[in-house]
Amino acid sequence: MIPDETKLEQSDIDSMPLRKNRDYSLLWASQAASELGSAVSILAFPLLLLSIHGSAVLAGAVGSMQAVIRAVLQLPAGALADRWNRRTLMLGCDAGRAVLFITLGALTLTGHASIPVIFMISASAAILDVAFAPGEAAAISQLVSADRVSEAFAKNEARSYAASLAGPSLGGLLYSIGRAVPFLFDALTYIISFILIRNIRRPLQQPREGRFESSLASDILEGLKYVMGSPFLRCVIFTATPINFALVSAQFSVTLTLSENGYTPPLLGMAQGTIAIGGLLGAISAALIQRHVSFYPLLLVTVSTLFALMAASALLAGRFLMVLPLALGLFLAPAINAALFGRLAATTPNHLQGRVISVVVLLATAAASAAPLTAGLFVERLGSVAAMTSCVVAVALSLFAALYFRGLRIGNTEHVTP
Repeated sequence: MIPDETKLEQSDIDSMPLRKNRDYSLLWASQAASELGSAVSILAFPLLLLSIHGSAVLAGAVGSMQAVIRAVLQLPAGALADRWNRRTLMLGCDAGRAVLFITLGALTLTGHASIPVIFMISASAAILDVAFAPGEAAAISQLVSADRVSEAFAKNEARSYAASLAGPSLGGLLYSIGRAVPFLFDALTYIISFILIRNIRRPLQQPREGRFESSLASDILEGLKYVMGSPFLRCVIFTATPINFALVSAQFSVTLTLSENGYTPPLLGMAQGTIAIGGLLGAISAALIQRHVSFYPLLLVTVSTLFALMAASALLAGRFLMVLPLALGLFLAPAINAALFGRLAATTPNHLQGRVISVVVLLATAAASAAPLTAGLFVERLGSVAAMTSCVVAVALSLFAALYFRGLRIGNTEHVTP
């Protein structure tokens, strides 16, 4: 018999393994479903546009539009996750996305899926995606004990890597059955997510007294001030930003470099798959790694090893073997990523978590959005070795930040309001 977690003592919940934590398991499963659906439709959107118009530019524009929406709305979404009831917000986003993809599936079936409609639905889904994410991340610290938050984020990392691996293949299969099928499948995953989140018993945020009297802009500013006033979070951004840029740029550089050296599309796909498998295995192992290595030593080992592996990949540029060091490097990334966000969630006041997570994610990943363009320019103008060397330099900056800045060693316990 599964215990009712609303009646358990906090000490019982704190000692509960994640696999027995009913509410966290429901949240995890809900996002396993929805992330798989999203990975399916990511492939289906450009395929649908190509079948209607035949323009590769339009097909690529969908992804670019969604990326811009996520960047622009990241901070407001974090503020809304702190202002509004997180459960209601998440349920509303799931319901809205289910309706959007049912509509797109129906229009595709009947032959009425025009290009403006496809872009409108894609943009609306991206808005709901970015509105959902901060609430889900902030809710984790309410459902698991502080000493298990990093483990929970590690499980989330494994979930995301698995979805990114399985989704495109499943999307291609479903699209071959019928153009509407991937979108109807995505709608089904949001319905499943809605049902699972609806059945979470415990609150997803701490009770608040009264109503918010401040404006949305001042709430966003409060989150920014908190991050800038935290030695730990500032150091996280200085360390994570170059690494995120390097990892994204390196993966694009591999594709471009191997393509220029005559490798066939199947081999290019195998190269990316090998790198992704490294990340998946690392995500599966992340919780075990964190249990045996404390935070700061883990950070130093990860960044130092990644620096050496990036350098090895640069030396092997143009050969298929350049993939292997990157796969090993991505094996280490999920553990430190989970540790960073685990510590952030465990130490940030709950009423600020949506905003703080959004600020950190935006600042730490902003440079990575320019990585594909940068990789393309380096490969085209200076060659593949130069492109990979730029990744080595980026990781060297992260290593310098990890060694030089004291904030990563003291954690997020020291906070100074500017």
